[in-house]
Amino acid sequence: MDISLRNLKLVNVIVKEGSLTKASEKLFLSQPALSHQLKKLEEDIGLKVFNRLNKKLILTEAGEVLFKTSEKLLVSLTMLNTELDEIKRVGNKKISLTIECYTCYHWLPKVVKEFRKNNPEINVEINIEATKNPLQNLMEGEIDIAIVSNIKNVVPAVHFEPLITDEMVVILSKENHLSELKTLELSDLRDENLILYDIPEKKNYVLNHILKHERNLIKSIQKVQLTEAIVELVAANLGISIMAKWAVMPFLEKRNMKMLPFQADQGKRDWFIASLDKISETESLFIEQIKKEFNP
Repeated sequence: MDISLRNLKLVNVIVKEGSLTKASEKLFLSQPALSHQLKKLEEDIGLKVFNRLNKKLILTEAGEVLFKTSEKLLVSLTMLNTELDEIKRVGNKKISLTIECYTCYHWLPKVVKEFRKNNPEINVEINIEATKNPLQNLMEGEIDIAIVSNIKNVVPAVHFEPLITDEMVVILSKENHLSELKTLELSDLRDENLILYDIPEKKNYVLNHILKHERNLIKSIQKVQLTEAIVELVAANLGISIMAKWAVMPFLEKRNMKMLPFQADQGKRDWFIASLDKISETESLFIEQIKKEFNP
């Protein structure tokens, strides 16, 4: 039995494209040629790779093994090409990164600035576009590392290391009746208008990790794009919000607001460094700068 890289790529593309027609276009093959290669693979290994159900292709147990292996090997191949390209650029040290939360760009530039003071020879590239899908961009070799808080449903090829823990707090007007409390429970937010960032719900940390199944406690949810706009609405007592503590601090002194922590650990948010391989020495230096920013 001889499984080639071409076989693995064949299975990988069929799974991701969802049909033989789309996969053949992706691989620049005719559909008969692709079907022939798939049939030949199944004959060679003596196992079915896909079952066909209502015109859909469903991976068999053997197919699952081939697909998972293809994910690892194709990512490794991408890394190999990237490393070889880097060798060609001897002396050009760089880190390409992104972060899954747009609001974190409040502190990231400051970290980069401080890092460059002590490491002027290292170029740090922030890929803002990759924020939309950091892990996908990581696996495609577009970035070296990603800073993420959501590590569910990830592929085996991605390695995670703990980075920092920050705190999500409730911000509210001093005129709000809850402002007299010292800490809050989710039940205290009953009948409040919750103002959140206008981002897809599946990426909204507050909805998915803090409220979870308790959304019915909230009277209404209002979505706003900018931090400054959320702050102004809260300061006017038109609602409350849940934001990262570091994002709130610059606004407290100049606004009629206060922040309150949660009684439990609901406000704690863990961040991780995602990479495809062992963290390099250059990347480790930058990671230490991030930790220093949050734990001076």
